Amino acid sequence: AARPFLVLGGISDNEVEKLDRAKGPYAKVALCTMWLKEFISREMLHGSVGKSHHALLSRLYQYTSDGCLGYNQARKIAYIPFPFPHGQISAFFSAIIILIFPPLYHGYVNELWFACFMNTLTVLCFLGLHEVARELENPFQNVPNDLPLTTFQAQVNEALVTMYAGYHPDAWWTIIDESSTPKESDTHEKFL
Repeated sequence: AARPFLVLGGISDNEVEKLDRAKGPYAKVALCTMWLKEFISREMLHGSVGKSHHALLSRLYQYTSDGCLGYNQARKIAYIPFPFPHGQISAFFSAIIILIFPPLYHGYVNELWFACFMNTLTVLCFLGLHEVARELENPFQNVPNDLPLTTFQAQVNEALVTMYAGYHPDAWWTIIDESSTPKESDTHEKFL
């Protein structure tokens, strides 16, 4: 890949082989999504998520689905090209404006300096619109004006590592021992 993402915990040779065998535009993402959902289900069945309510755990499936939805939308933007005729007409009319507007402004405006100013402003506006259309044509390139996807992924990885590390030692709440089961009223008073 042109901009590889860091995978937390690395990737095994078996996973690389299975990902290489996955064909089609959505196969690799679907395979990784299946692995993630399988991992969540396995951890829930083994009881390693503690006494978390199932409604909270179902959010993990929802966010996994939201991630797939985001991927599919970004893939559509990246692979469905900007309409070719629109781009060509925009470039054509920008060239026409550069050639036609100077004599038009000079003919209709009495002051030469004002005609030059209006011509420059108009041409710059149209060329600016054309450049914006060119940038929107492919937003996922590796140029300064585009989305910093690797930076976003690094920030997500950093947040995951921080969450996985556990609670901050100076946290304001008291961690209740799991062996003791306090009364609901005691717990409620502690957190208020």
